[in-house]
Amino acid sequence: MKRLPAALAALLLLLLSGCGGTEGADMSSFAPAEEERLVIYTSHPASVYDPLVKEFEERTGIWVQVETGGTAALLDRLEAERDDPQCDLLFGGGADSLTARKDLFARYATPLAEDIAPGFLCGDGSWTPFSSLPVVMIYNPVLVRMNPPDGWESLLNPVWRGRIAFADPETSGFSYTALATLTQVLPQEDVLETFYTNLGGRTLSGLGEVLDAVSDAVAEGSCAIGVTTEAAALEAVGAGRDVVMLYPREGTSAAADGLAVIKGCAHEENARQFIDFALGADVQQYVARECLRRPVRTDLLQPEEETEGLVLMEYDLARAAAERETILARWRELEEAS
Repeated sequence: MKRLPAALAALLLLLLSGCGGTEGADMSSFAPAEEERLVIYTSHPASVYDPLVKEFEERTGIWVQVETGGTAALLDRLEAERDDPQCDLLFGGGADSLTARKDLFARYATPLAEDIAPGFLCGDGSWTPFSSLPVVMIYNPVLVRMNPPDGWESLLNPVWRGRIAFADPETSGFSYTALATLTQVLPQEDVLETFYTNLGGRTLSGLGEVLDAVSDAVAEGSCAIGVTTEAAALEAVGAGRDVVMLYPREGTSAAADGLAVIKGCAHEENARQFIDFALGADVQQYVARECLRRPVRTDLLQPEEETEGLVLMEYDLARAAAERETILARWRELEEAS
């Protein structure tokens, strides 16, 4: 989808609706100059990226083109375009997925790095954190009246077989983070196989809205429990849906999702401008207030002790990134064998 800065859009609308009409008119002169463009690939839902893109256009006059898709698909697309990049900025994707494919990205040290909590920073500057997303569980209180799930171990309980809402980790970068968290919290050798079996061969796929589909499946009763982001769960609870959110008793991860400038892109400076914009205090406050995502700025961090029941584990990001292809390959083997 493409957007024009408000002033330019208004001018085009005036020309298109004028008394004399524009039949035969050459509109090419109204297209933005090359240096005023930015192409973003994003796995975020429109509710997250759309207001930010519009605000960025208003502030900078830069014309933004947005292409959407799942994190894994977008990373594969970037790989296919490596010799002729069509994108300037990847907006979204978990820290582990971005780290695993960091060779696709140009290093950028934002001047706002000193405002970011050190635990979220990427050591080599290949990507920049945007928000923090704790992995949580949800359940439907109408369907689950007794013995509700309480943690990761619950996902392996046969009582929930075929009743778990979980996004396809080959589509959703967050879902891969959830899988990596599961394998780190419950290190038994067959945990991946046991969990896959308990899904009953069912995962949810889609674009940025796939985590909304997890909430939908639980709230509407086609699944009893689910695994999703804290933000998606809070949104469902706030909307009065049949959803209860819980933090796994064993602890959970709260890895960052990020932004990354594409190596060899055409509009690198504009991509950097967007990163700095996204880390501004006002934007981070908006993300916390309207998108229910945890900011990564030190001055806006929400202390862990202020969230009842939240226990953050020591998530091994390097391990999760290094094991990504192995875990996903095993996941595909399980799919093919089922």
